[in-house]
Amino acid sequence: MPSRTSRIHSRRLRRVVDRVADKWAVLILILLADGTKRFNALKRMIGGVSQKMLSQTLKSLERDGLVSRKVIPTVPVTVEYSIT
Repeated sequence: MPSRTSRIHSRRLRRVVDRVADKWAVLILILLADGTKRFNALKRMIGGVSQKMLSQTLKSLERDGLVSRKVIPTVPVTVEYSIT
């Protein structure tokens, strides 16, 4: 029987593998590897991704701790993403 620690590590590994297997997540991470990008810049660079899908993927990457989100209080609001 696997230990509790082993099960926790397995779940974490599974989340990372699920995330990396996502087509949009891989593209976003590749683009962010070059540096911080704004939402619309990512959308233009990826091409073919809907605003909704990009937003959902970025939120998911942020939740999983792979991407950080920085809100800059300007008019309109500026949001930048970078790899953690």
